Amino acid sequence: LSHIPADIGPLKKSFYGTLGHSQTEPGTTIAASDSRWSEWLNKWRSRIGVGNTDQEPFAGHRSQKDISTRMKLVNPKYTLREWLVVPAYQQAAAGDYSLVREIQAVMTQPYAEQSKDIEQKYYRLKPPAYFHLGGVSHYSCSS
Repeated sequence: LSHIPADIGPLKKSFYGTLGHSQTEPGTTIAASDSRWSEWLNKWRSRIGVGNTDQEPFAGHRSQKDISTRMKLVNPKYTLREWLVVPAYQQAAAGDYSLVREIQAVMTQPYAEQSKDIEQKYYRLKPPAYFHLGGVSHYSCSS
């Protein structure tokens, strides 16, 4: 959202609905889900004052670029996910620390835009095989 998209297109890679694991009510179609997300995005853009000509009630008179920059300062793009970390631990137990070092390098800059390779590997949806397993989405602050 920090890129403040005009429509849900750029956000759709974050939606689980296309995998048969919709975050919406059971029986909701992907088209209906997209419609709800579009409605939400329009309300959110209006609330932060992007895309409307009225006074910006919550964002003050900041530019879209300023709003985006501020969001990126407090919302990390990369977070630890157990389904990525466990293989690194397993490789390390066998003497190969390369994946641990790679994850460490990514997580030292969680707010930064990193290479396309890193984005494809670490900024993606949880694989469907892990949907019904506990503790594989994100580490909590108590982890």
